[in-house]
Amino acid sequence: MMLPSWTTEQWMVLITLTMTHLCNGMCVSLQAPFYPAEATKKGASATEYGLVFGIFELTVFIVSPIIGKYLPRIGIGRAFSGGISITGTMCVAFGFLNRVNNGKIFIGLSFVIRIMEAFGNSAFLSSSFTLVAQMFPHTVSTVFGVVEMSFGVGMILGPTVGGALFQLGGFTLPFVVLGGILLVQAAFSTKTLPHLKDSTSTDPNQTTSYGILQALKIPSVMLATSSVFSASIAVGALQATLERHLAQLHLSPINVGMFFMLYGGSYALLNPLWGWVADNISSKLVIMIGSFLLGLGYLLVGPVPGLGIQSSYSLCIVSVVLVGLGVGAQLVAAFSEAQASAVASGFPDSITTYALVSSIWTSAFALGAFVGPTAAGTLYDVVGFEWSTMFTVGWNVAVFIAALNGLLAVGFIKFNSNARRQGMYSTLDGDSWNKEVDKLTGKAVYSYQSV
Repeated sequence: MMLPSWTTEQWMVLITLTMTHLCNGMCVSLQAPFYPAEATKKGASATEYGLVFGIFELTVFIVSPIIGKYLPRIGIGRAFSGGISITGTMCVAFGFLNRVNNGKIFIGLSFVIRIMEAFGNSAFLSSSFTLVAQMFPHTVSTVFGVVEMSFGVGMILGPTVGGALFQLGGFTLPFVVLGGILLVQAAFSTKTLPHLKDSTSTDPNQTTSYGILQALKIPSVMLATSSVFSASIAVGALQATLERHLAQLHLSPINVGMFFMLYGGSYALLNPLWGWVADNISSKLVIMIGSFLLGLGYLLVGPVPGLGIQSSYSLCIVSVVLVGLGVGAQLVAAFSEAQASAVASGFPDSITTYALVSSIWTSAFALGAFVGPTAAGTLYDVVGFEWSTMFTVGWNVAVFIAALNGLLAVGFIKFNSNARRQGMYSTLDGDSWNKEVDKLTGKAVYSYQSV
């Protein structure tokens, strides 16, 4: 792949996005290693501090569509810098929770901080992805992959950097340092991000007709949303139950941590490649490959009874790597799939649509991140780890089938389009054709719909 011939403004946007997502990933990964132990000292139960983590995703799921609707009015730059400022401030505030001695007040403040952080994170993510679509219209998936790679690397580095800072200054220092870095980046972004304006003027009556429900009626947008949801379920389920499954192998804490690093590395490092394939070949193909790899990884990590395979250290390593690859492929390709399909189906090619798609992606991911660990934990207690993985497998089988049908439909559409241009077939009464995008040529093809 050749180095893209982007403008200076585009490079500055990319650098800003990658650095903020890197640090955001580090901040997100800080809380899981340190907070549960601190909450236990205050007398909080596992249910209580588990809800502190869950309320973040639930809040993002609820507020993301609202933020997406009003994002063009707020302004992309203001939402980005404001969102990352709130996230950084709440990260710093989280670091001072250890000064609260009363357990009930500790949990109450934890909820308040996490909810506020979720508001900031929603604004930050929605504006980030809208920036990607607006500034890099021809390489959406590639740039999205680079940004997601930065976040994944941050998730890997976070516990290591946080652990070192924790040893130096205790519970408070990691959150203050990394939250402070986010605040500096928020100020920096006000100078590096362009002031974007909506390129398509629409009257009020028109904009109200293009909403989330209308977008979800588009099959390709629904495929992308389901892909993000199923990938996010897999992430949450892995974080909730993998450590307990690995206990049977009698591994040291370092070796257990290595499994999560392997997952993070396999997720992050290939994201630019998945993005390039989605941009230049087919985002549906990448979603299909991702769902296959993710489903296969979850079948083997147990493994599911009946396969005739015994659980082993090496099999778990292979499975976790497959899961990471599958998650990355689906998350990266789904955004451009939804954005291109919405525009091809009549949505305006404007910031309004980009913000809408960004909010759908963010909301679907948050819902999966809430459902995944909740369902996986319950199923683990009821049927055990091996059978509990079938919940995630089932979702990815459904996505695989939907993506395969989409690919076959596009192939049939292209064949029929060529045949129609050559005069081989005539249009029957009651037939209609909807516009699709051929990623190889950048030209429009047409999808068939019988009326």
